[in-house]
Amino acid sequence: MVITDEEIIIKVLESIDEYYSEGKAQNICVFGSEYYKKADTLILSARIGGEIIETVEVDLRTLKVVQCHGKYNQDTEYHERIIDLVNKNANLIRERMKAA
Repeated sequence: MVITDEEIIIKVLESIDEYYSEGKAQNICVFGSEYYKKADTLILSARIGGEIIETVEVDLRTLKVVQCHGKYNQDTEYHERIIDLVNKNANLIRERMKAA
């Protein structure tokens, strides 16, 4: 599943290696805190031109963004835009969950 507004591309982290790489690149705890084991959590990576901008946590029970941060847990200039993009596309997440 990919969400995009033509500049920002938001993708699902799909493997433990991707969680590790995201955590290392962003200096965040997404790997160390084992988010990949959390059944009701979806972790997304927001990118521009292949560069990670922010990492997004979505609660799968509510389909709401729990947290969204850039490197060192700082918000970027794209922060609100990323959250809006995820929220506007919650239906895609819901459809994907039904298909699984």
